Order: sequence, then C-alpha cells, then structure tokens
Amino acid sequence: MTRTDFRGAVEAPRPAAAWVMSIVASATLWITEQLPLWIIALQIVTFGVSYFTRHKPPAFRNSRIWLNIFIAGITIITIRSALDGNPATISLAYFTSLAQGLQLLDARPRKSEFNLVALALFQVTLASNLTDSILFPPLLVVFLATVTWTLLVHTLMMEATEAGDPAAASRAITSDLRRMTVVATCASLALAGALFLLLPRLNTNMLRGGAGASISLSGFSERVSLGDVGRIRKDSSVVMRIQALDDELPAPSENYWRGLAFDEFDGTNWAISSSERVASRRAVSGIGRFGIELSADDGSRLLAQRIVREPVAAGVLFTPGVVQRIEGPFQNIELDRNGALYLPGRGNERVRYTIWGHGSERDAERLRADRATPPLEPHAGGPRPATRYLQLPPLDEAVRDRAREISQSASGDFERALSIRDALRETGRYTDSPPPLGDDETSPIEAFLLGNLEGHCEYFASAMVVLARAEGLPARLVNGFAGGVPNEVGGFIEVSRADAHAWVEIHFEEAGWVRFDPTPPDLRLRVATALSPWQRLAQVGSAIELWWFQHVVDFDSADQISALRGLWAKWQEKRSQDAENAPATSNQLENTLRGVDPIVFFAIFAGLLLAVAAWRRPRGGQNEAIPATYLRAQKILAKAGWERNATVSARAFLARLSPTLPTDGIQAFKTITEHYLAERFGARAPVDLQAELEALQNAVDRMRLGNQADVR
Repeated sequence: MTRTDFRGAVEAPRPAAAWVMSIVASATLWITEQLPLWIIALQIVTFGVSYFTRHKPPAFRNSRIWLNIFIAGITIITIRSALDGNPATISLAYFTSLAQGLQLLDARPRKSEFNLVALALFQVTLASNLTDSILFPPLLVVFLATVTWTLLVHTLMMEATEAGDPAAASRAITSDLRRMTVVATCASLALAGALFLLLPRLNTNMLRGGAGASISLSGFSERVSLGDVGRIRKDSSVVMRIQALDDELPAPSENYWRGLAFDEFDGTNWAISSSERVASRRAVSGIGRFGIELSADDGSRLLAQRIVREPVAAGVLFTPGVVQRIEGPFQNIELDRNGALYLPGRGNERVRYTIWGHGSERDAERLRADRATPPLEPHAGGPRPATRYLQLPPLDEAVRDRAREISQSASGDFERALSIRDALRETGRYTDSPPPLGDDETSPIEAFLLGNLEGHCEYFASAMVVLARAEGLPARLVNGFAGGVPNEVGGFIEVSRADAHAWVEIHFEEAGWVRFDPTPPDLRLRVATALSPWQRLAQVGSAIELWWFQHVVDFDSADQISALRGLWAKWQEKRSQDAENAPATSNQLENTLRGVDPIVFFAIFAGLLLAVAAWRRPRGGQNEAIPATYLRAQKILAKAGWERNATVSARAFLARLSPTLPTDGIQAFKTITEHYLAERFGARAPVDLQAELEALQNAVDRMRLGNQADVR
C-alpha cells in the first residue's frame, strides 16, 4: 500500500484550527455586507454542529447520499442567485460560504485538508474584491496563522498515524512548534509585503464597496426634486476625504466641490436638458493614469487636491471649481453638456483621483467690467448662444417684479448678481426641514420667493437662478458639497452627506462660469466644536481607513513607480551630500549607477535574488527533516539498486526488501527504520546506530559480491 492509499483510509477528526480558519475566512465575507443574513446564520449553525459532533459524527455526516443532496441544494442556490441578477462575485460568495460548511460536515476519510483550505482561501480572495474595510487586514493576518497551523497539525496527525503512534502528534505540539509557527507566519507576511511592493500591480477588484450604499437622494442624478438635498443633509456618512498636495486647504466656508449642474427647471424639479443634436455626455480622450487635460493652461496658480470618493449614484466625480487636469486609476471619463464629470461604470466603487484646478473667478474689478452672456455652443450653422440658461417656467408676475426690485440700483451684471445673492442671504431663513410649500396653483419656488423665504440651500439656489434669469443673467443650479470638517489625525478634510449643498453659477463673457452662493453661510455650515473622545477615535479610524485604501487597496503600478523613484531620488540626494563632504574622487562605478533608472536597478536586483534562491535550493529532493542515519541507510541501499519512492511508506519499503536482503541486513535496516519513525514522529532523541549501518553495508556488499560471482 502506498502512502497516498494509506492516508486515504485514515479516519480522524479535523484539528480545531480548521474551524477557526473557516470562521475567519467567512468573517472576511461577512464584513462585505454582501451575504444575506440567512446564509450567515446557516454557516454558524453548520460550524457548531460539525465542531461539537466531530468525535462522534451522526450518520448523515458519513452518508454519500445526504452529502450529495446538500451539494445539489448549494448549486441550486448559486444558480438562483446568478439568475436574480447578482454579480458573479456575489454568487460565488454564496457558493463558497455554503460549500465550506458542507466540507466541515463531511466526516468521511480524507487524504488532505486541501479542499477546506482552498475554499477558505477562495473566500478571502473574493472578500478582497468585495470590500476595502479596515477590518480586512487583521482578519487576513489571523487567517494566515490559522491556515499554517491547520496544515501543520493535519500533517503531524497523518504522519503519526502512519508511524503507528497517533498520540505522537499531540506530543509533537510543543511551545517551540507554536513559536516556529508564529515566526513562519510573520516571515510570510514580510515576504508578502515585499512582493506586494515589487511585483507588477494589476487592478483586479471587481466590486469594491466603500463606507455604505451609494448616495441615492443627494441630487447626483440627471433629475432632482426640491427637497432632496435637505433629506441627505440629515445623514452624517462620509462621502469624500480630501488632501491638499501643495498648500493647505481653504477654510470650510471656502470649500466647494462641484457635482452636477442643472439647466432645466419646471418650478419643482431640476434636470439636465437633452438635445437631439448634442449627446448627453461625451467621452474625454486620454488615460487617467497619465493625466487627462480638461482645459488649457492659462498660467494661473492651480490648487492640487487628492480626493477619495465613496460610492455615489451616477458615478459623479466631484471637483473643486474649474478643473484643468485629472489623474486617477481609470481609462476614461465623460463630460456632460453642463460641465459635470462622470466615471462610467464606477458608481458603486470607492475611487481615488487627483485634481488640478482653480476656484471660480472672483476678481471683482474684472467682473464689474465683464458682462453676463450665455455661453456659445456648436451648431450646424456655427456657434450659437445657449439660451436654455435663460428659460423659466410659467411664474407669477410678482416674481419678476421682485427681481427688478432687488437689482434696480445695480450698475452692471456682476452687481446685479451680487444684489440678488445678498438679498436672499439677508431675508431668508435657513432650515433643513422647510414647511410644505406650494399647492396645485403655486409652485414651491413661487411660494418660497413670495412667502417667508424659509428653506434649505436648494430653495435659496433655485430662487437665485429664477431671479437671475428673470433679469437676463444666464444661470444654472449646481449640486455638490461644501464645508467639511478637518481630520486632525490624518491631515485631510472629511466631507459627509451632511455637507451636501447647492449653489448657483452665472456665465460671464470673459470669466466664464462664476460661483454665487445665496445661502446664509453661518447657518448652513456645521458648527465647529471641540471634539469628544468618541469623535477623536472616529477620526483615527477614518485616517487609518484612508491610509489602508490609498496604500494597499488602491496601490497600483503608478504608486510603485512613484515610490521607487522617490526612494531613488532620496538615495541619490544622500550620495550627493556625502560626496560633497568627502574628498573629490573619480569613481566610475558610482557615476554609472547615478545614470541608471531605478526601475532597471530593481529589476536587476530582483533577478539576482531569484538566482541566489535557485542556487541555494536543495538538490535531489532530499528532505532535511529525515534523520541522518536513515538517509545514510537509503544511500547504501540505493547503490545496490533499491530506491524508496516518495509515495511509499517506510514500513512498506522495509517489507519490500525483506525477501531480498540477508537476515542480518534486514534486521539492521528494521532497527534503523523503527528508530527513524520514533525520532521523526515521536520526538525521541537520536540513537547511535553506527553498528547497524555497518551491518547493513556488509550485507549489501556480500549480496553484490555474490551477484558478481554468479555472473562469472
């Protein structure tokens, strides 16, 4: 019987570490929030039943029929999930979670723990594509430790059973072995970290959830009703984290991140208008990794911000003012007819991108000399003014009278816009829960303008657009976020749904679109207060989550190249400083190295490491764990033509030699074999078997001489 056949007939309960490994692997999927509660509950029940009955399993755990029925049910559930429209990753998560429980229930003899480990590893792999939660790293570390221990204990159990001493496995589990397991796990993590930094990176995430579901009531879709922003402002979930790359970020009152702009208004709803001649969106040429130019460089000072955006409906990319350049891990972006940026197909993902741009033009002297005119748009007969920014729904004439009254003393278009903004700020009252406005005959915006002027930012912004258009100023409403709270731990601005905001853009002939915010700023901004201990702890968690996403989850080839070049630049700078402080010498090798690209250098370095590893690899497939005496005995027998195959157990090899070797040789090799098994699997001290080795050598020599004599 070969070793493989022998192990296939061994019946022994799994080590407890197998259940720990399975629970940890399942937990990585639980934190993705993609598994229904009934699957999680079924897993927990399966873990409990299989663990507490592992020594005396009920009959169904050994029944091939019942186990096949269970696997058929799991297959049906998986197919049903796919037919319901779930992504393939979610359906596979269903399958692996249920199949892992079935594998634990299977109490039949097994040859290895490969199936259980493979399912657990597949679960962790799926989870890495379904979440970027900060809970995933510690679970991954625990998983690696449990996998190592599960395989180690299983191997000891099988080897001890083969040696005829099952209790030897328990004796072999000592503090030194546990310590070595910890060291091996740490070494694996260190090696994985090095490979993570050096190996080529590919973006493999198929679905990465962020901190919650996509924003659905924020107005970040092509149609929004008055009141949507007010509802989302009651939610404090994080939407964006913004870092300044060059300078400090502006004060909260000056922070604006533009989302969508709306040009069509019916008195209640805002929409992005469509045209038969112009597509609703157009693709912007370029590759995000190398930077996409969105406007010409006008020589003005640019503000650089790195933004991490959580999942948001429609895949909108939020931008600080006018954007000149954008970089990010995407192939293309789209631009709608109102200047909003979209990342197609990535609305359900957390996305990192970098923006270079500048805020809306605020040079008062230039704007006073400018005039407000509709932007020109391409048409068949040549560019024409976009008059849609002047269109109004049917309104009470009192609204137009109100517009004239407010701006009658203004001397220019900019002054008229300022007078409308200031009038709304002074007379309006901000509230996130406005009273019901309008009836069957009066639109909400008419009730707001002609009543008590009580509402949130969307009402103020809509009112200003209506008043501006009534005065001939081309205007549109913009939804986005404003304000934010500084995260003192991570050094970034944290923007939540409570910072959702709406404002106005008016188009000027020279300056372009200029931002005006008619909402009273002292009322809409979140009040700055001293942070409580819980809030500080939340900021620490947010900072860790951002670091994990930027440096691990979203770490790609661009980050690798940037990091290597940064290290190379620091090394060269240090070498230059040392050279300045040292006597001048002509070192040809050093001059050559200074001209080598860091990527080439690290490629050569990696090649040398691989060559050293291949050179140090043991030859001949010998196992260093085999006692030296038994290895010498194998060499003696191999010279006579008797070699032990790796799949043949030690006792089976001894039985095969018994009819061939002389009695004294067989007795000597039997003693060597028994001591080999006891030393390797029973943790017994080595014994001097030099006499047995000499007896085996003499027996083999006599046989070889006898065979030669027979040949003669």
